Amino acid sequence: MPRPRFDKLSPQKRAAILEAAAREFAGHGYDNASMNKILDAAQLSKGAAYYYFDDKADLFAATVQYYAGELIGDLDSLVDGLTAELFWATFSEMYVAQFDFFYDRPWAFGAIKAAGRLAEADLAKHPRLAASLGAVQQGVIKLIRQGQQLGVVRTDLPDDLLAALLIGVDDASDRWLLAHWETLSKEELLTIIRRVVAGLSRMLG
Repeated sequence: MPRPRFDKLSPQKRAAILEAAAREFAGHGYDNASMNKILDAAQLSKGAAYYYFDDKADLFAATVQYYAGELIGDLDSLVDGLTAELFWATFSEMYVAQFDFFYDRPWAFGAIKAAGRLAEADLAKHPRLAASLGAVQQGVIKLIRQGQQLGVVRTDLPDDLLAALLIGVDDASDRWLLAHWETLSKEELLTIIRRVVAGLSRMLG
């Protein structure tokens, strides 16, 4: 994790460093991302970088957690208050909200997806990333179980399989959206997202 001295930087400086990192990781993935390019974009010396982070993996983990943290937290808190009447509407609202947030920050969304593309062997080397991705999966399973208890999510398949199906469709749509992001208006992108959500609700309901 970032060293405590990173938290002592101004919010603007922290955001600038993490944005530079997100842009590079989104464009090239973790393995091919250049630490030197990140440092140049963030106007940070190599010495200063290692004053704040242990290595590239540490910076990557910090970047992903920074942009994904609110979404993960929202998922967990929303599940507890769901009712049968509000389940799918809340799910749709939550799903659309993340793209509303990321529309002007496709590089932040791309960095999060880069973490999801890491192989299990690579994740084993980066426990913080593995923990973050695991938290998302557990949040999805919790959402599905809550829906099952409320009678609005199917129970004829195991909950972890339903979670895998949801995450798989989500990943496929995310990849397509990232590939077409620059050609879509915000209204067009959100319309597609709402239709994806409608498809997910029919698959899971």
